[in-house]
Amino acid sequence: MKTATILVQKRWLPGALLAAVVLLVWGQCITFQFVWDDKYFIQDLPSIRSWRHVPEMFYSLAAQSSYPTGFLLFRPLRTLHYAALFALGGGGAPQPWLFHLANIAWLAAATMLLFQVLLRIFEGRAQETAPAARWAAWLGAAAFAVHPVVAEVVCWAKSLDDLMATTFALASCLALVRDRPEPLTPRNYGWAVAFFALALYSKESTVPFALFCPLLLAWRLRQGAWPAIQRSLPFVALAMVFVVHRHWVIGRTSQTAPLSGSYGQTLIDTLPAGSIYARLLAGIPPFCIDYSYMDSGHPLGAPVVIVGAAVIAGLLVLTALAFRRRRVLVGAGLLWLLLFMLPYSNLIPMMQFCAERFLFLPLVGWIVALGSLALWIPHRRLALTLSTLVLLGWSAIAWHRSWIWHDELTLFMQTHLDGPTSERVQNNAVAAAFNLPHMKTVFTSVTKAGQLPELVIAPTLASQSPEWPAVEATTFQLHELFPKSTFVTTALAVTKALQGRPAEAIPFFELAVQQTPKAISAWNNLSRGYVAAGRDADAERACRRALALDAQQVPALEQLADIQWRQKDYPAAHETYGKLCLAVPENREFAQRAAESGPHPAGQ
Repeated sequence: MKTATILVQKRWLPGALLAAVVLLVWGQCITFQFVWDDKYFIQDLPSIRSWRHVPEMFYSLAAQSSYPTGFLLFRPLRTLHYAALFALGGGGAPQPWLFHLANIAWLAAATMLLFQVLLRIFEGRAQETAPAARWAAWLGAAAFAVHPVVAEVVCWAKSLDDLMATTFALASCLALVRDRPEPLTPRNYGWAVAFFALALYSKESTVPFALFCPLLLAWRLRQGAWPAIQRSLPFVALAMVFVVHRHWVIGRTSQTAPLSGSYGQTLIDTLPAGSIYARLLAGIPPFCIDYSYMDSGHPLGAPVVIVGAAVIAGLLVLTALAFRRRRVLVGAGLLWLLLFMLPYSNLIPMMQFCAERFLFLPLVGWIVALGSLALWIPHRRLALTLSTLVLLGWSAIAWHRSWIWHDELTLFMQTHLDGPTSERVQNNAVAAAFNLPHMKTVFTSVTKAGQLPELVIAPTLASQSPEWPAVEATTFQLHELFPKSTFVTTALAVTKALQGRPAEAIPFFELAVQQTPKAISAWNNLSRGYVAAGRDADAERACRRALALDAQQVPALEQLADIQWRQKDYPAAHETYGKLCLAVPENREFAQRAAESGPHPAGQ
């Protein structure tokens, strides 16, 4: 205990130790690649490639991402920061290590600010000694830095907005509490308002800070509720201005229509997230990068809904009891947690029910509450031991968890294997595998947001020397992992067909049509496989199945006409080529074949 006290009493040492903790747990992120939505917010975003686009970042939705119709958001300071990082990288392609380094630096800044805030509020407890307050503040800040849910925020480059927003919110808090019990100076008050404005324009999740300000200022000013409310009005006004500005830029207040179809059902389907968040706050696995596996359409009496609602109700009751029993810091911490979860409650519809990064800013309140509870433990050595064990446990989990973000293939494959998985995770895992260098020599992936890439044979296949054993091994492994994926099944069949083994390819083409019997492309692929194997009769049946789904489908008509021509069924070929001429009148080859297969075809 004495050693711990000495460590945190040094003025410079706590900050240095916190920075060391951040580097030890998260330093490896510098070696990580861009993943997932980094493509839309960094890699393919034109606005960050020139300083002349800076004004657009504050009024244009298109400046926020390369997919503005899919991401209705307004975070101009994050985009501005990306432009600075792009410029630091020397232009060309964005450098992943710079963006990951920025995330680590912002986490370190947020951690040090939290230490300063915790130090002042813990020292404000009349019964507390300065050494105990300092070690509690340090352990609390360190626990915040290494909490497992931080992995998604610090390891994913696009989550810079969460880091910036939280850092500026903590800076605003510190400006308000730093000179307590001295009077609040106009300078500190002005800085608090300015930092709040920066937080808002980093991410809209900081809007609830305006609602928390009256409590913070009442504690700070010691003058009752009304002066605190008056001093909070600029924060409220700023929040309102930002909300209007954001609405003007993106064209609406909500991100999407209600996820479950109706507003009420969406709120019901969000309630199960309450129990998930409670477990995550405790740092208990499993963790998941994507919670789109969560079901919708729950009845109000469903067990998962009741449990989630009970957790939320329990937190509300605990918050009220803490204030009633004058446990102000515990109550304030829980209130912070609840307020900053409001933006993710789907009270205003958003794009998902749950995500780990949503807990980053609310985590501050959870740490305040836990730190206050630790200070109540009468045996300081026991409190220090328990806190240290939690800190070490969270650090180990967080360090291990971070590696999943190293690259896209690891991220999505490991998530799928660890479970629970979702269709989106599986699609992204397959797309990542097809972006491997040896796979790109055979297939060109035309990616679409939220969907599997379109499978296209690489136009340079003939001029390259594909590593066929590696390509076939990868597609076979994918088929074992995703046996129900028509995309993977088709790729495996095509791999075998391109190597001149149509007989081996046909069973997989047949499986593809069984998986998606209404997919015209699957029937067309099966028809080509049959043709390559010399099974024209089977190929013709496959063509007719495709045409039963769409009678004007050109690839199926063309394949059928070729089969009929080879079989010398010229009247049938003439009729099919006639349909092709109507469908594609500019194609002279179809017109010529139609003429040649007329009443007196050549060679008959």
